[in-house]
Parts: sequence; structure tokens; C-alpha cells
Amino acid sequence: MNPISRLVLAIVPLLTLSLFSVLGCDDSSAGKKPGSVEQVTLHIENVPTDVACLRITASGADRQVEHDLDVTEGQSVTESFSGLPIGTVVFQAAAYSQTCDSVTKSTVPSWISEEVSISVSLTHSTSVSLTLYRNGRAKVTVGFDPEVDAGSDDGG
Repeated sequence: MNPISRLVLAIVPLLTLSLFSVLGCDDSSAGKKPGSVEQVTLHIENVPTDVACLRITASGADRQVEHDLDVTEGQSVTESFSGLPIGTVVFQAAAYSQTCDSVTKSTVPSWISEEVSISVSLTHSTSVSLTLYRNGRAKVTVGFDPEVDAGSDDGG
């Protein structure tokens, strides 16, 4: 690995999702719900010190799936999960400093990724790479200038 790649990997934790289908290998797939992927593999390199929970969100046209995973500092993680939508799916990740059972809808993540849109199907393997960035916070105030339109009422 070249020095620049090594630096990027040291600064920004990378998250890779590998989507793959194992259909056609046996008859156990006959009862699977159409519209779901057989299996997804999540790979995380070196979890940062301020991360205890990782949430992966996969949003399709008809439904959204969230997968929470408790993690430990310095850990490398490989985890499989299933039940994703088929078609165009938008993936996003968020990392929290609390354990997953402590995360609520109002909890602000410490790290976030941008959305990545891919096409998911049952017929081929797909990979998704999400880069997590520190989630900065700011209070933004917007004001409006009450200046009145100086145009004439007669249109001219």
C-alpha cells in the first residue's frame, strides 16, 4: 500500500459492505421473500476510540432497513446480515459514542457518512464503501431583512 493510502486509512475509518447472493446453491432459497438480499457482509477496519455503536441504513423504494452493531475501540469487525431491499438502495452509516441500546432517535452521531446509492440484485455481488467523517455541530441563525420592495404600484 502506498503512503498516501496508508495515511487515509489511518485518518478515516472505512466501512465496506459486500453484498452477495448465495441463491442457486441449494433449495433453501425457495421460501425467501422476493425483494430481499440473501446476505450482506460488513467489514470495518480499526474502530475509533469514540465509537461504541455503528448503524447502517439501507433505504429502497418500498422500505428502509437499519442494522445496529455494538463495536469496541480498535476492533476490526466482519459481520453478516440480510433482508435488504432490491433495486436502487441508498446506504448510509452513522457511528455513536454510546452502546446501541442507548441510542435514540434524538441521539446525535459522532461520525456520519454521505449517502451512497447502488443497484442491488440477487444475481451478482456488489460492494459498497462508506467513509465516516466526524460530525461537526453548529447553531445556525437565519435572519430576514425587512426591506420593502421599492417598485411602483403602477408597473412602470
